Amino acid sequence: MNSTTEVLSTRSGRTSGQDPTEVWAPLAGLAEAAAARTSGSTVAINRGFDRKARERARALRQLLEERGVRATEITPAPDSEELLADSDVDSVINLVGTGSWQPYRLAAKEGAELLAPRPEEGEPGESLRRDVIAMSRQDSSRDAALSRVVVLPENATEGSITLNRGGEPLSIPGGQVTITLHEGQLDIRIEGPDYSEQHFTADRLSVETHGGPHRLIRDEMPIAEFEGSLDFVCERDGLVVRSV
Repeated sequence: MNSTTEVLSTRSGRTSGQDPTEVWAPLAGLAEAAAARTSGSTVAINRGFDRKARERARALRQLLEERGVRATEITPAPDSEELLADSDVDSVINLVGTGSWQPYRLAAKEGAELLAPRPEEGEPGESLRRDVIAMSRQDSSRDAALSRVVVLPENATEGSITLNRGGEPLSIPGGQVTITLHEGQLDIRIEGPDYSEQHFTADRLSVETHGGPHRLIRDEMPIAEFEGSLDFVCERDGLVVRSV
């Protein structure tokens, strides 16, 4: 098991004598909201690495355990999200704060509501709905980007991409594609060494790579070498955030 994460199966009883609500006041409301939304699946707790973050996550797990809810702790470690590979996620609880995109992208990826702790009195709560870029592979595995996806070749002289929009394939040797969102559609820019930049919109787009390896960049973060095909679509209200 990843040493930076913990999994807790449902069982009765607290794991310590301390009242979990005394650790941090917002935890009680977060546990109630998550329990109200669960359908017997998993609640993902996104936390940091410091001692306070671990204490708050542990206390939240205790509160969820008392309500018969299974919880999995996720950190920014690269392999941490693999703990959710075989789980259906009902909600994601953001204990990291607004400084990290990971909780938001994870909620969009899992199709789950993101629950955020209500700020102190007098400060506005976080509540929003926004479109996201949904990404799916041929094996039906799913990912999501909040703002931007880029596919580009590692070596423009070796690789090429084929775009398919509405049954119209377009191959670009050494080409790269940038996908953002605009008014509920995919906003697409393509270019290549011998291909002038073009810009168009689409409801859906398939991207297939050929030749050498390509780089997939999601929200400014290179995540993997990419070979094969990906389908992209604008998912309306794919991210829902609510303060509790």
